[in-house]
Parts: sequence; C-alpha cells; structure tokens
Amino acid sequence: MKTLKFLVAATLMAFTTGAFAQSVVIDENFQSFKEQGWKNDTICGFKKMDSKAKFKVSQAYNGNKVDFTFNKCAVAPTCDSKKAPMTEGVTKGYVEVNKKEGEIIISEQKYISTIEVGASATGDERGYALWKSVSGGAWTKVGDYLGIKGETTDAQYGFFNKININESNVSLKFTPTPCGKDDPKENQTFRIHNIKAFGK
Repeated sequence: MKTLKFLVAATLMAFTTGAFAQSVVIDENFQSFKEQGWKNDTICGFKKMDSKAKFKVSQAYNGNKVDFTFNKCAVAPTCDSKKAPMTEGVTKGYVEVNKKEGEIIISEQKYISTIEVGASATGDERGYALWKSVSGGAWTKVGDYLGIKGETTDAQYGFFNKININESNVSLKFTPTPCGKDDPKENQTFRIHNIKAFGK
C-alpha cells in the first residue's frame, strides 16, 4: 500500500512539474538587430522615421523560432530612451513604432504564460496597446500600458510591465494607443526596448 501511495504521489508530482515547466521563449533587446527604417543618419534621438518602412526579422531563443514583423517601425540598436538614467528593466536599443498604424507582430507561439516589456516614449503619459490572436483568430486587446509621470515614473525614462497572457498558439501585436494629456486623446509614437516571454 505504501508503495502504491508513493507511485501515485511521484506520478502526480511529475505531471505537475511537466504541466507547469516554463522556459524563456523570447528574450530580445534589439541590440543585435540591423539599424533600419530611418530616413537619415543623424544621432540617436534625432532621426526621422520612414513612414513606409516594412520588414521582418527571424530570431531563435533556446531553439524557439520567432518571426518579428515590423510595419511603420524603425530599429535603433544602440540608442537610449529619451532621458537618463533609464528605468530598471529598460535597456538601450529599441524599435520605434509610428503613431499612424505602426505595429510589431510576434509570430504564433506554442504557449506564452507571461511577457515582460520594457518601453519608453518621446513624451510623458504615452505607451502602447498589446493585442493577442489565438490560432490565427481575431485580435483582441490585452490592455493599454502607459508610462505615467509621477514621483518615480516618466515614459521618457522608460517603463516596465509584466503582463499575463496564458494562451496556447498565440500571436502578439504592439500598436499605438490613445494617450497623452490632451482631450480628445490621440495615438502617440512609442518605443519597445525589451521583450521577454515565458512559456513552453
């Protein structure tokens, strides 16, 4: 009887560990990406984006292939956020996303539990919207994420979010979102510095 109980407990433990085993499936800071999507070669922070830029980049993380699609975006692999010191969790190197229909799309992943995002903006009270699509279905909004100026926060220094996804066969998309101090609020340009996703 004791042996049977031990086997049952061991089986349950193995199942639980396997069901909840998580690994890093995306870990990107864009520092190894090619600089592209800009109209000129001026210094960081003063470049003008090519509003027609469209390109794809494929990467692999721990053997997991990820395709990034960039529409109306530009990559600055060596640039900081607008202000320093940068917020913890936000590193130099970013993708700037145009406020007019810009988007970053992450290809379908087997399973994502959570995603950590480091972002910044060119002004305060700005940020991004995150969307998900399951098995190629319609995009649904996960939420809007803004850097709100306060005692220790400002979108220009960067801001960090940990977001629950908990979906299988899921694609993700970053787009502009209505933000800023003015009413009616308008979409604003934003920058994604870091993306780290956990799943299996």
